Amino acid sequence: MRKNEASEERERSIFNNLVVVVVFTSLILGFIFYFNESSPNIRKIALQNLVEQFGKTTLNAHWQWQNEGRPSSILLIEYGAQGDEIGRHPLAMTHLGWPRLEPTSKGCAVLWQEILDLDLEVEGFKMYAEFFDGVQLSNNALASICRYRLSTGPYFEYKVYTGQVSKIIS
Repeated sequence: MRKNEASEERERSIFNNLVVVVVFTSLILGFIFYFNESSPNIRKIALQNLVEQFGKTTLNAHWQWQNEGRPSSILLIEYGAQGDEIGRHPLAMTHLGWPRLEPTSKGCAVLWQEILDLDLEVEGFKMYAEFFDGVQLSNNALASICRYRLSTGPYFEYKVYTGQVSKIIS
């Protein structure tokens, strides 16, 4: 009888250990799934904030260019949340009053850094800057765009010669 009891006790112990492992694994998988699903939303929200800042800064640069008599470059002044000046740097402008850039993907990347004063990334994820020539797209040079995108998912476009910034496209 003792062998039988010892055998049953081992089986119960193995069963209890198995249940603990299954519950623990389920909890870990649940957390992984939850955080994996929420992270694209965080990236999209962070990108949305940068898109708004990009649009405001290019528009402010345009109006500053108008106000200063349409010079070939302006001194772009950046302000913090409290309205205090946090930086300034020169920004070359086109004859149409929008920030000038080299018509390449590298030029779009440099524009991002000049406008936002940030590296080309969102929440630690690398952003890619791509230039699309308007002549190749639609036989219209004024249709040239810079596209800023994450490796997968959302992106936005900046029309180089009109200053329009699109909403985020998923």
